[in-house]
Amino acid sequence: MSANDSFNLSKLQACESFSLNIDANRFFVDEVPVRVHKNNGEANNFFPNEKPMYLFSSIWNADDWATRGGLEKTDWKKAPFVSSYKDFSVEACQWEDPYPECVSTTTKNWWDQYDAWHLSDQQKMDFAWVERNLVIYDYCKDTERFPTVPVECSLSPWD
Repeated sequence: MSANDSFNLSKLQACESFSLNIDANRFFVDEVPVRVHKNNGEANNFFPNEKPMYLFSSIWNADDWATRGGLEKTDWKKAPFVSSYKDFSVEACQWEDPYPECVSTTTKNWWDQYDAWHLSDQQKMDFAWVERNLVIYDYCKDTERFPTVPVECSLSPWD
């Protein structure tokens, strides 16, 4: 699937997926990477090293900052805005203190394989296309809100 051929955020439904492993957190919409946060292996506050991971979602109003500095406003006539999930599944290891068995790289699980740690050539092209054509707000480039660039923003998603 190529992003510029089939990536359509206006669809009523999209398949969102997340790959969270020791190497990187990757977020996908319809198998297209839309956000990648790499891990540099150093102690930090943004990457879940050696601690349980969890997911949550929310819908919030970011009219004044996340929509090209407030240029694009939410059409509140289209409210209520609802997010729902179906066919939700998780493939992971259960956390057990002090560390789960799969906290280290064992290569037993799909998330410990090379392909799970790197974007494919097609995914890299799709990710670049999304960044060029669809990203309206990137907190890594918001120097007004974040005068000091967040640590995770200095790590290349391409490695």
